[in-house]
Amino acid sequence: MNWVFVGAGNMASSLIGGLIASDASASDIWVIDPDAAACQRAQQRFGIQSGSSLEECLPALLEAPTGIVIAVKPPIVEPVCKAITVACQAGAASSLPPLVISVAAGVKASSMEAWLPGSCALVRCMPNTPALLGLGATALYANAHCAEDQRSAAQNLLNTAGMTLWVDDEDLLDAVTALSGSGPAYFFYLIEQMAAAGTALGLDESMARELAIETAYGAASMARAREHEPAVLRENVTSKGGTTAAALQVFDEQNLPAIVHKAMQAAHDRAAELGEQLAPE
Repeated sequence: MNWVFVGAGNMASSLIGGLIASDASASDIWVIDPDAAACQRAQQRFGIQSGSSLEECLPALLEAPTGIVIAVKPPIVEPVCKAITVACQAGAASSLPPLVISVAAGVKASSMEAWLPGSCALVRCMPNTPALLGLGATALYANAHCAEDQRSAAQNLLNTAGMTLWVDDEDLLDAVTALSGSGPAYFFYLIEQMAAAGTALGLDESMARELAIETAYGAASMARAREHEPAVLRENVTSKGGTTAAALQVFDEQNLPAIVHKAMQAAHDRAAELGEQLAPE
């Protein structure tokens, strides 16, 4: 299968690296970006092909099954989709319709369908930044035109960057955005504040930061082992009348659950709002 990445940023590089590591042929992978330097970096790093425009490269590639990964900023998605339509129209009559996979945040499938060729198979994904380390959590949504093998191709691609799961309702991607898409920042913020509190309690700043980071890593690793539910793990650390219980009591008094719910609702609502702003007029 040919793979064409539109955009040569970090997420595209992570997925290209995953493909190469899973034994995909570098000669079957293209990166398209008007930034010639970014294309050159990707070409040198992975040994893949590169080009400056879809209209130039895509028509010939469509002679074989092709996956096009849109990995650009949300405002650029519309011109990219329209360029895909132009390139498909310029292809030979025997050209195969491509599979389009979008990792651009906020742009709804219905919007992209309005700009792409008719009956285009489309998978919209919501990855997060740990995907850059192969530790991502990605939700995928497929439109009605996706065949089972196209769904599998999309999932296999995103699996190279971490775990994946499907949602049947695209609106649920707004909830995914609030949870796992924005979620890494919540944990980074907690690490920042724990380190700052440790410093205020007398620890050296670098020591407090290292302890906070490693504590977060260890706790996440225990939760990821899935031997116990997070609530059970919390209870196992919390002795009645002990230090952990004293800290958790403050969290409860300050109504931390309500704060988390309110924050995630705000992220969800903003994701939905951005989707509407980016929709065709």
